[in-house]
Formats: sequence, structure tokens, C-alpha cells
Amino acid sequence: MQSELPSTEVPVRWGILGAASVALKRVIPAIQASSSAQLVAIASRDPERLRLLLPVPPAVRIYGDYESLLADGEVEALYLPLPNSLHAEWGIRALKAGKHVLCEKPLALTVEQGLSLLQTARAQGRLLMEAFMYRFHPQMLWVMEQISEGLIGAVKFVRSSFYFDLRSRPRDIRLQATLGGGSLVDVGCYSLNLCRAIYGRAPLAVGARVYVPARGEVERAVVAFLDFGEGRFALIDSSFELPTRQLAEIVGENGTLLLNGPFTPGQVETTVTLTVGEQIVVRRFPPTDPYRLEIEHFGSCLRTGRPPLLQLEESLENLATIEAIYRSAGYQWPLS
Repeated sequence: MQSELPSTEVPVRWGILGAASVALKRVIPAIQASSSAQLVAIASRDPERLRLLLPVPPAVRIYGDYESLLADGEVEALYLPLPNSLHAEWGIRALKAGKHVLCEKPLALTVEQGLSLLQTARAQGRLLMEAFMYRFHPQMLWVMEQISEGLIGAVKFVRSSFYFDLRSRPRDIRLQATLGGGSLVDVGCYSLNLCRAIYGRAPLAVGARVYVPARGEVERAVVAFLDFGEGRFALIDSSFELPTRQLAEIVGENGTLLLNGPFTPGQVETTVTLTVGEQIVVRRFPPTDPYRLEIEHFGSCLRTGRPPLLQLEESLENLATIEAIYRSAGYQWPLS
């Protein structure tokens, strides 16, 4: 009789809790493209719409409610792309149902909610990770390696922006207060995550301003200055009312790293410009799917027990910084 495959070679069986666009267009294709992952179930409040949007193999079960997916014993890991205001509730319910959880960013709305998620994951012995897929892209791994090796010297300043225009989509969930909308928690959190990763700690102090339009439910633009101590600073800004743009510039004592499209590069070639003195080097990275790399990393951690790249303590510190930014700007958070 042929022996069973080692557990590390058995594909992780995934369920998707909600039919968000990022799940349909990015994460489900990533799971299907990976030999170490298998999609077994999807839950949607509107299963008929889901079937129209995403034809799936007959073996993939489609549930019309979230509870049925949590009760599915075949599902090992759960990707949670629900609106921000639902992350804590359904993340905790999934963990208590015995599922490992990859939760779309932000992990929660508040530090208190994030701590509840962390405590539940540890009590249940389950893996929980915040889904910042850009951290797994080869360009970001290379950038972090150059910083770690001191190629540009000690980092003293980080500048990062992330914009896109939602003005023509007034019903978008990211503009709704009850669903935890806002530019900082949707796209600004990428810049914040980057700063925390580079400096290896949360900022000591922040100063910020936000813009809330007349009759608007949530902030649509944020500018924040972050002080990491010892002359290390960062400036981040986010907007729902500007043309699509994302940029990160990392300034060290001896040089700089410039990334165009650091956060959602898509499956196209990306570049990082390294400047040290008069020498300028453009490093090119071939098209890569960071969602597949994220799925495979999570699955490998699940199978081997090794800690994930993104630790929950990092997620909690970023939630605390989000709260501090909003508090500095006099902006009520959470909104409901």
C-alpha cells in the first residue's frame, strides 16, 4: 500500500467567507493556481449572484450563509474579506469554529478588537494573520534585505502615498461609516504597515489631519507625520479623491530606495530604483502574484508550525497607530 503524503505536502483546504471583489478577482485565482492550496467552499449572502460572477468547479461548495461554512469540517483555513467592521466578529467566530484565519487588512477596527482576536487565536491554537500580500512580493523582500544589510545606511525618513478615486462611487462600502470605511484603514494602512516594517517598531508620536467632505460619512483623505525617535521620521498620506497613485521612498544616510507601485503591483514587471551617491541602479522584478505567495506562506506556516512573516503584535501596534492618527486629527474612531 502506498503511504500517505507527508502533511506538509497535503494541500491546505480553503474556504472563503464572503464574495468581496478582492476574493473573487485575486485570492480565489491565487488558491486555484497553487499546488499547495485547494478551494473547497465559498459562502455568500447572495449565492446566485456568486455563481454568475465566478463559475467554480462542481466540487466547490457554495453556501448561502456564513455559519454553514464555519460548520464545514473539511475547511481548514479561512480567508476573511468581509467589510472592516465585521473582521473581529467573524474572525473570532471562525477561530472558535476551529479554522485558521487569513484576515483581510485591517485586522480589526480597534486595538481592543485586535487583542480579542489574538487571544482567541492563541486559546484555540489556530493561526491568524493579517493579509498584507505586498510583503511577500519579491521586490519588497529585496528592499527589506537591502535595508537590513545597510546598503543605504540607517533609514531616517520614509515617504509613502496611496490614492485612488472613489468620487463616482458614492455607494462604495469604503465610504460607509457602519462598515468601517475611510482612506486610512483601506489604503493608508499599507503605508503605515511599511513604515512599521522598516523601522521595526511603532512610532513614538504622531500628528495628523483628515478631510471629511460635507455630507460625507467617513474621512476621504489623511496626512500623518510619524516620529519613530532618534531622528527617524515618516510622512504618509492616503486619499479617495485623487487619481490612482502609490509610491514609497525610503531615505537612508547613504542612499535611497524608490518604489513605484509598492502595494498592489499587479502581475506586471515592477522596478525599484536604488541610489547610492552618484550610482543609480534600477532593479527589475518579473510579473509575480503576491496573493499566491501569501496563500502559500500561510499554508506553509499552518503545516510546519513556523511563525508567519506578519506577526500579530505588529498588527496590534499598527491598529494603535491608526487610533493615534485619528485621535490627533480629532476624528472619532470607531465611527459606530
